[in-house]
Amino acid sequence: MSVMMRRLHSCLALVALTLSLAARDIAVKNSLELKAAASSAVGGDVIRLASGKYDDVKLRITHNGTQGRPIQVVAAVPGEAVLGGASEIDISGAYVVIDGLYLLNGAIAAGGADRAVITFNSHHGVVRNTAIVDYNPAGFETAYYWVFFNGSHNTLERCYFKGKNNLEPLIGNGLENAQYNSVVGCYFKNIPYDVGNGREDIRVWGSGKFDEKTAEGAYFVIQGNLFDHADGEGTEIISLKSNFNQVISNTVRATRGGINIRRGANNTVKNNIVLGEGVAGAHGLRMSGANHVVQGNYVSGCDYGIRVSAGEFTGYALTPDYSPKEKNNAKTAKNALGIVTAYPQSKKLTLSGNTVVACDGPDLELGSDYKKHWPQEQMVLLPSDCEISGNRFVRPKGGVSVEIVTPESQFASLAAKSLANRFRSNVIVVGGKLKGATGPGFKVEDLTSGWTEKREMGELHPLKPEDVGPPWVIALRTAGKFEVEDDMTCSRDPAAKKAKKVKKPK
Repeated sequence: MSVMMRRLHSCLALVALTLSLAARDIAVKNSLELKAAASSAVGGDVIRLASGKYDDVKLRITHNGTQGRPIQVVAAVPGEAVLGGASEIDISGAYVVIDGLYLLNGAIAAGGADRAVITFNSHHGVVRNTAIVDYNPAGFETAYYWVFFNGSHNTLERCYFKGKNNLEPLIGNGLENAQYNSVVGCYFKNIPYDVGNGREDIRVWGSGKFDEKTAEGAYFVIQGNLFDHADGEGTEIISLKSNFNQVISNTVRATRGGINIRRGANNTVKNNIVLGEGVAGAHGLRMSGANHVVQGNYVSGCDYGIRVSAGEFTGYALTPDYSPKEKNNAKTAKNALGIVTAYPQSKKLTLSGNTVVACDGPDLELGSDYKKHWPQEQMVLLPSDCEISGNRFVRPKGGVSVEIVTPESQFASLAAKSLANRFRSNVIVVGGKLKGATGPGFKVEDLTSGWTEKREMGELHPLKPEDVGPPWVIALRTAGKFEVEDDMTCSRDPAAKKAKKVKKPK
């Protein structure tokens, strides 16, 4: 081959490489164009949706971007590209960004266990500045998530969720191959209450769900989110059922349920603000499992403050009526039957620097749910080797501040295997008659004249609607053009639908 030909081949190769690296800005204006663009998109491409309605779109990205050249699907005007009908988003390629979309008044069909409106099926995906509103099926039993993480290192940030009213949590994390995902700066608003277990706002599965001894976990981060009248199932707002997760600096307002470490180990719940605001069924913090850190949280106006659960003994039947729970996924060489506790024993908990104010029930319950569902369940293992220090409990009207369960004599042999808990520098501030015992490690003080909760909160600043969610939602709300936010026709309870007046469009 001549020198000239070699140069020509080199030039052609360089041109081909340049073309392959050239980012495309692809404008789409309807569902067909969007589907076609998504199927052919490669790293560096930006698919830009014109303002308008996109119905019944199966938006599936299968190609991969890169860290520096992600595939992006964005609204030309954030919030004005509206997906409805049976539209759904499947991120099956790595390094994909979804930005500024609005999913409104649609519904998808039920499917598999991880069926969702938005599914992360790969890694390093980002969904930001996106809203899902009233995306509900006709029937409550039609189960699907709104967002499901089936991959790792994915992020949901500055998004908005309102009105979910069917079975399955709003956000879920997969049991396997789903690690290091995060939900940051999102706004959960007006999620109507309905009876049905498994309707948490966020449920995090992963290693540790079945009490297995493992160094693995979900490593999920829930940070800087606002939960506002986001009732769901009314028991668990956030439910951790895995290891090594972090729940940090979130605000909960007037919401039934609480923040719950339901299973797993080595979880952190830190610097959250939970304001019950007198709502019936508003809970504080609840936990079970080992090696958790619960620190610097503020809980006010709830049914209770902090509950450290008793755990279930599964070594052998204590009565003939014991009915152990068996799970196929929990079967191992050491656990042939796959027996899983109703609640794992609370051990090595660090509970420090928390403040509980004006709750109806106790500020601290150590050993809650003791003998619950006895004898079918054996909830008789009390918290062990826990460090409880520097907490502040304020009871303006008096009442019971601390409840510590003591074991019954028939379970003395089990209790003997537990290590003593340590109580240091805790303060109970009381404005009425204090009931119940306190014990060493608790100092009782009188409520000072002129005390107010505002002073108690000091420099704490609960998140507000303008701090979270998509900027375009904030702008519409500020302009009085986001009436859908207060429209409670999403509730399946006729009484709740009338709880708020729906503003008429201007």
